[in-house]
Amino acid sequence: MTVEKPDTTHPKTASVDKAIFWPSLICIVTIIVCMIVFEAQAKTAISAIFSFVTDQLGFIYIWAGASALVAVAWLGFGKYSHVRLGGPDARPEFKRLSWMAMFFCSGIGTALLYWATIEWSYYYMAPPFGIEAESEAAAEYAAMYGIFHWGPIAWAFYVLTAFPIGYAYYNRKKSALRLSTACSGIIGDKRANGKLGKAIDILMIFGLVGGTGTSLASGTPMLAEAISQQFGIEHTFALDVTVVAIWTCIFITSVVLGLKKGIKVLSDINMVAVIILCSILFIGGPTFYLINTFTDSIGLMLSEFTRMAFYTDPIRRSMFPQWWTIFYWAWWVAYGPFMGIFIARISKGRTFKDIALTVTLAGSTGCGIFFMIFGNIAMHSELNGLYPMLDTIKNESAPAAILGMLMQMPLNWVILPLFILVGFVYSGTTVDSSAYVLASVTSKNLYEGKEPNVYNRLFWAITLGGTALVLMNAGGLEPLKTASLAVGLPLVFLMGISFCSLLKWLKEDYP
Repeated sequence: MTVEKPDTTHPKTASVDKAIFWPSLICIVTIIVCMIVFEAQAKTAISAIFSFVTDQLGFIYIWAGASALVAVAWLGFGKYSHVRLGGPDARPEFKRLSWMAMFFCSGIGTALLYWATIEWSYYYMAPPFGIEAESEAAAEYAAMYGIFHWGPIAWAFYVLTAFPIGYAYYNRKKSALRLSTACSGIIGDKRANGKLGKAIDILMIFGLVGGTGTSLASGTPMLAEAISQQFGIEHTFALDVTVVAIWTCIFITSVVLGLKKGIKVLSDINMVAVIILCSILFIGGPTFYLINTFTDSIGLMLSEFTRMAFYTDPIRRSMFPQWWTIFYWAWWVAYGPFMGIFIARISKGRTFKDIALTVTLAGSTGCGIFFMIFGNIAMHSELNGLYPMLDTIKNESAPAAILGMLMQMPLNWVILPLFILVGFVYSGTTVDSSAYVLASVTSKNLYEGKEPNVYNRLFWAITLGGTALVLMNAGGLEPLKTASLAVGLPLVFLMGISFCSLLKWLKEDYP
């Protein structure tokens, strides 16, 4: 085994790698400015590119998703399932529940609150497989499809990247938590540390900043609407700015406190709040309807899993898989290196089997519970005439529909504040972990035991909040979102290279 010799001259923090930091920053600022100034042209051009990728090359994402799931299952149950990040004597840095809370809260953010509540409505109005819109069959598939899109394949993309990054860092003692480093087994250390490696990491950084910035900008109106409902304040752009400002304060506080006292504590708090919120909704809502619909959804997903996983609809060309499944797979791939780095960082001392099973199953189950409760309550409200979800989405907005549904629930005076708290902390953990990963990627000599420079982490936290504000005020949100997803195509191949690197190292270390 060939390992790098750690630098022990600065035992606590790593310095900024200017060769990655400045090119990444210049690239991001240039692209965002161009997308704001030339928003219409950028939207047209990037949408055309993304449409070509998803329509003509979407099969790449489809095969990547299936391959990721098989690869993770093989690593979790195969010859190398016993391999432990950090070596055979390493022990976990975080307790199991905190570890699970950290990767779950960082991996989904406010997007889960948003889509778990309304995703079914789009499938109900435009279902797959030629099913009649707004029919009973459409309702069954609508209740199930979101669980599939946020299920095992999504989390397999995350885990697949975490293995090579974690093994390179903890077992091969590489000096960086980067995707380029995870590819070094195939492309070589010289290329990984040279221009090719920097290009790989800059691509990953752009995808992460674009994805997190647009996610933050998209989630802001929902929380602002919730605050408007709770306190009777008019929903204006000033309220959106206030929401982002509060978020940024949470990010900064958590960043200063660090990984163990910041992200860990936020994640623990959030999981308690989530359990309370979901329990109130589950007990106060149509409980048996939720259980029966979720049970039916699991059965339907298991029976249709292979068809959905490989569905491209080349004959009917409804565009359902392109607009939804392939779009989601591109989203998970774009976030894959970020979550791979974060999961790797917090998983020292855990075996491949433990990581594969826990992250994939716990992540999928957690998302499924949200769809069972939020999505099925919303669908029940629509189908039984309790609240017009579809009309509100069409005539007002999705955030208005979400809040309207929550307000017609019993104990809404408790539900709404909890919903706001969960939304704030979810975004806090997601952006804080994003800033941590960005600071890690732009650090040099980040050997085990070191942390990224606190000012580097602060810079990226503020940058993410600022990006969201700029996009909301000046435009450019949709083009940047689409562009950040478009980088998923090259990332698919880079994830494959990193997996091959891992196999090479495993064969050398465990002949």
